[in-house]
This record gives sequence, structure tokens and C-alpha cells, in this order.
Amino acid sequence: MSTTYVSGPHNTASASVVGATDPSRQARVRHIHVSTTETGASGMDFLAVERAVNGDLPVPELNHAEQQLAARLMTSEGHALAAIADLLGTEQRTISRWRAAWKKEQGDRT
Repeated sequence: MSTTYVSGPHNTASASVVGATDPSRQARVRHIHVSTTETGASGMDFLAVERAVNGDLPVPELNHAEQQLAARLMTSEGHALAAIADLLGTEQRTISRWRAAWKKEQGDRT
């Protein structure tokens, strides 16, 4: 395990992340930043979500709301259904249902 310094957009919430990462993932995935002015809200730990979606070790356990946010972020970055489910420790069909609900939600807004 190595320590990696990941630099990205710098604002009050998404400063550089320092954490242990899986060296094999460094070349294949772009770092995802969770933008917010808070580190948590309504039972959500945005820093834990950011660490989870980027595979920073140890991967934190996420609650249901955090898992959904992580799945949304990873979906928007083009991650495969199986990869998202594996990372979040959930079933692929759960991710599929969430995606269907998001599409329906988008349709209801228009």
C-alpha cells in the first residue's frame, strides 16, 4: 500500500485528498471530487463518499443515502454497473433500480 497525493479542484470542500490508494487503480480511473461546502449533511458524510468512489483504502462503509450518492457519481463518470455494485457491496439489480428511479425523476422534472 502506498500513500498518494491527489490534487484536484481546490475549494472549501474538495481540497487535495491524501490517502492510501490501490496503486493498480491510479492509471485507470480519474479522481472524483464531491463538491459541497460542508463535509456532511442529513446523515451524509461526503468525504466518506469521495473516498469510497475513488477506492481510497480503507474503503469506508457507507449508509444507504451515501451509497446512492456514490452510485450516482460513478454512473455519471461512466463506471460499469458491476464495478459500482462491487465497490459499494450491493447487488447489481439494486444499482439498476436506483438508475431507473433517477431516470424517472429526471423525466418528472421536465
